[in-house]
Amino acid sequence: MRWSNEMFYILLLNSFAGAIAYGFWMIAKSGMAKRKKLKYVYPMLGIVEAFFIFPIMYIYLKISTHVPGRHGMYYGTLFLRTPFIYNVQCVIAGIWIVGAVWNFAKYAFQYLKFQKVLEKSVSFRLPETEKNKIIQELGMKGNVELYQNYAVTSPIVIGWRQKKIIFPVREYEEKELTTILYHELVHIRQHILEMKKVGIFLKLIFWCNPMMNGLLRSIDMWGEIACDRYVCSETAYPYTAQEYYTVAVDGLEQSHLWMPKMVTGFRKKNNFKSRILQMKNYKKENDFKRIGGITLVVFLCAVCTTTTLASGEGFKAGYERLFAQTKVEVEDVVVEETEYEENFDASKVTIVYDGNEEQLPQGNGDLTEQKLGKSEAAVWENIRISGQNMITVSLSNNPFENEVRYGLIMPDGKLRYVYGSGMCSHAFEVGSAGTYKIYVKNISSSSITVSGGYLYN
Repeated sequence: MRWSNEMFYILLLNSFAGAIAYGFWMIAKSGMAKRKKLKYVYPMLGIVEAFFIFPIMYIYLKISTHVPGRHGMYYGTLFLRTPFIYNVQCVIAGIWIVGAVWNFAKYAFQYLKFQKVLEKSVSFRLPETEKNKIIQELGMKGNVELYQNYAVTSPIVIGWRQKKIIFPVREYEEKELTTILYHELVHIRQHILEMKKVGIFLKLIFWCNPMMNGLLRSIDMWGEIACDRYVCSETAYPYTAQEYYTVAVDGLEQSHLWMPKMVTGFRKKNNFKSRILQMKNYKKENDFKRIGGITLVVFLCAVCTTTTLASGEGFKAGYERLFAQTKVEVEDVVVEETEYEENFDASKVTIVYDGNEEQLPQGNGDLTEQKLGKSEAAVWENIRISGQNMITVSLSNNPFENEVRYGLIMPDGKLRYVYGSGMCSHAFEVGSAGTYKIYVKNISSSSITVSGGYLYN
């Protein structure tokens, strides 16, 4: 199977798996939020992102549909394509690629615009001592640089390895500086910025998944709630939760300048209301302890994985039904194949691949995928048989409409062949012992990719 075909299925199945994980996270989040158990709601979003990234469903389907072959594995009908499946796949992939390129281009433009704004930042030394004290309390390693910028509407964290906090340019009270530093440094300690960056990257790729906007909003909102909870419950923050949110709301009221969308943050009053409501009456001692949190995370992983695998079985069944229903499109155009025979002259053929394998005792195998240009040929395998046998050669050609000549190079140097295109198969009857080779030549006017397998008995 071509790498582009595999990549299409990886992205498609990852989109399904991620949506399943996000659905279960929403169920778990609702129950935990009602009971004011907030500690593990945000970290569990990392599990959702993992299901979008790791091809769990794809690997399961690929393993569950394999047939042992000579060069590794030959995969069954799940990843074979009829003309209908191929055309639908091309349309979906084309729309997907165009959308992804468009989103990446918009993001790149926005990112470069924001970088130019950041170039005008100036160093902010006023809260340096307080910053170092909080860093030490949080047990953080490395330094965090502080800057001010006129274009920034509210304090933000930027950077990859070297983190920076950008403050708006205005006068600050001591309580404001302390609150902002605690909030932003806890953001850094909890790797919230990295979680958001992964979420934005996934949104650019899976832009057509309707759950992605909800996932980004959840990452944004619950990242802030996780930070609020930690500052007010886990640190030596010297003020009350009410004073903490007062500073946050005051900062919101002054957020009227330009802020790029890629720098996610809470700039709407209803978001602050959600944060306050979640933290209202929260008590650290009533939250999940470590063992309870680990149990919850393991349970979520198990439920998501089990459901993903079950969905994979459903996907496989649907795919095989579609394959069976549309395969007739290929079969309708198949005519009775006539075998031809001629002397094989290697000097008249450009052979791009010659699988000089050892003689093969087993009765089946797969053919290494090859790309053939105009008039190029490939030769596979040394099949040694001891008497009268039937050797069946099956091919999958892409593009479907391109024609090939395929067959067997006989022990006496003769070439027996038929013509075919798309998904084709032919059984060659051989009547004597010896070593046979599989031969395929591209006779169309453009390049073609050929793969398949063989069987003899």
